[in-house]
Order: sequence, then C-alpha cells, then structure tokens
Amino acid sequence: MPKKRSIPNIAFMMEFTRKFIDEESSRLDFTLDFNYHLIQRYDKMYRENPDAAEVIAHGIGNIVDRFDDMSDDELRDELCDPYDLVLDILSGKAF
Repeated sequence: MPKKRSIPNIAFMMEFTRKFIDEESSRLDFTLDFNYHLIQRYDKMYRENPDAAEVIAHGIGNIVDRFDDMSDDELRDELCDPYDLVLDILSGKAF
C-alpha cells in the first residue's frame, strides 16, 4: 500500500476556510488573514498538490478578494464550491 503524502499546508488552509464556513471564526479574521496565509504557504501547497493549491489560490482566493460585495452568508455559500472541489481533488474524485 503506497504511503499517503503529507499535506500540512493544504490541510491548514482547508481547516482555516472550514472554520469560517462553519461559523467557528469571524469574517474579519478570515478575510484579513487568508491572503497572508496563502502567500506564506502557496509554494509549499503547490509542492504538496498543484491542482489543490491552484483551486485554493484562485478559486477561494478570488472569492475572498471580492468579499466586500457579499454578506457573510453569501461569502460562505460562494466558498463551498471551491472548498468541495479541493476535497474532491485530494480524494481523487476530481479530474
């Protein structure tokens, strides 16, 4: 059985996003810190899984960049699709 590859940076970003989606963290914390963590972790995430890193950076990242035009619930709803896509990529169900 092949060894499962470690993805600590992707796991961090997914947990960070999940906490906002599940209303465990505030919009302020999420929107202020997302891009900081993305910048700090992107290269490592890309080495862990390039497809997942791209969806986090562009799918989730682009939504976060236009958060001003959305309510909290709209932002959470918008984040669900790219979040689920990353989960599918990591489980081998996407692409």
